[in-house]
Amino acid sequence: MKHALLAVGLFAFVVVGCRKPGHPPTTPNTPAGAAVGYIGCSYEFSVIAEDPDLDSVAVRFDWGDGDTTGWTEFGASGDTARSAHFWSSAGTFGVRAQVNDVDGEVSEWSPAGDIAISAGWRMTYGGAGADDLGYTVRALADGGFMVAGYTESYGAGDKDVWLLRCDRTGGVIWSNTYGGADCNQAFDVSQTADGGFVFVGDSAADAWIVKTDADGVVQWSRVFGGAVDYRGHSVVQTGDGGFIVAGTAYTTNQAGQVWLWKSDPGGAEEWSRTFGGVENDVGACVRQTQDGGFILVGSTSSYSVGGRDIWLIKTDAQGGTIWRKTFGGAGHDEGLCVQQDSEGGYIVAGRTNSSGAGDYDAWLLRIDAEGTEVWSRTYGGAGSDAANAVCLTEDNACVFTGGRFYSGQNDDLSLLKISADGDLIWERTFGGTEYDEGFGVQQTTDGGFAVVGVTMSYRPGDQDVWLLRTGAGGE
Repeated sequence: MKHALLAVGLFAFVVVGCRKPGHPPTTPNTPAGAAVGYIGCSYEFSVIAEDPDLDSVAVRFDWGDGDTTGWTEFGASGDTARSAHFWSSAGTFGVRAQVNDVDGEVSEWSPAGDIAISAGWRMTYGGAGADDLGYTVRALADGGFMVAGYTESYGAGDKDVWLLRCDRTGGVIWSNTYGGADCNQAFDVSQTADGGFVFVGDSAADAWIVKTDADGVVQWSRVFGGAVDYRGHSVVQTGDGGFIVAGTAYTTNQAGQVWLWKSDPGGAEEWSRTFGGVENDVGACVRQTQDGGFILVGSTSSYSVGGRDIWLIKTDAQGGTIWRKTFGGAGHDEGLCVQQDSEGGYIVAGRTNSSGAGDYDAWLLRIDAEGTEVWSRTYGGAGSDAANAVCLTEDNACVFTGGRFYSGQNDDLSLLKISADGDLIWERTFGGTEYDEGFGVQQTTDGGFAVVGVTMSYRPGDQDVWLLRTGAGGE
């Protein structure tokens, strides 16, 4: 009995001791996939996963941006494994793959295959032989964009409001027109807390404010007109869920007054205010301020030093005036956009021919919380330049867009980044041999920029909506 047990033990020892160890999977080749791509686009890479012992295998990918996928499901040796990824910043990234077998043996990482990710793309939208234009762009939480403007290519009338809901690559998710037989256009759009949108613009000679759901279906609509002609230029949702609109109210003698209108969430009027004198005064842009009031910018001829000055008005939550300030010289100056900074002051964008290098220059002013000018800078050359819209950036700078006219040539869309002290950080121009101009700009979640405007250089029609997506450096 003792010998029998010993024999069994020796047999077990021999069997176990003679078992051959497994081999790690074969190191995969360089993953196959795209060599170039764009921020936000998904690109698939693949490798053939092999194991010398024919064990089942799984694969994972290292995308070169600090992100590594988990292991795929196990498959047969020799199968092709695939996975997709998108990059949130520009650069060249090395994509590697590694194989794991069912025994836990892991291969070496494969050689890397490079993909060059670009921050930028440009898209045009429009039809043949007609005018289409984008005034405003909003970067949305899902990485997509909302564009508002007008179209003559589509819709029911001569000119209709046009909303374009685009994905992160500029592809159209939906496209809706609004209007009848008259001319209609949207100057501004904002996304609302319920995921829908609100836009403001013109319907014939009246101001028009429309609230839609997330798919662009109208939920309510308000038109302002009659004895006084109204123009709506700017709209934002307020902290109480209502809306504030800025524009211009024209009397029978066509002298305009700055107009400020507040509604509840359902579009019912809460109050309406006008500001102005006997000459023409125009409201261009409004924002709710940190104290619950409002900051409003436009231009005034009633209280100007020259032909027209920038007019900046601070109000309380009920539209009551706290202060009013004018900025300008002997020429013609316009305020087109305003943003409140983190310190409670303001950045004002517009244009001036009272000072600067050319016919008109883009003009930025930094104003403190009390309305006192901190600095004033002009940007431009011998032609005509404008700062049509401005957005603040995460590093306390700002970026504005507009147009740059070169003497004897056509406009290019311009995009400039300016430091907190007013110094130029970088400047980019986009355009071809014809007229191109930017009207709206907003920073995206990854630090890049979305710009919208118009192009005649790259269009099938007379002019098209032009949407540009750039990186953090305006690339």
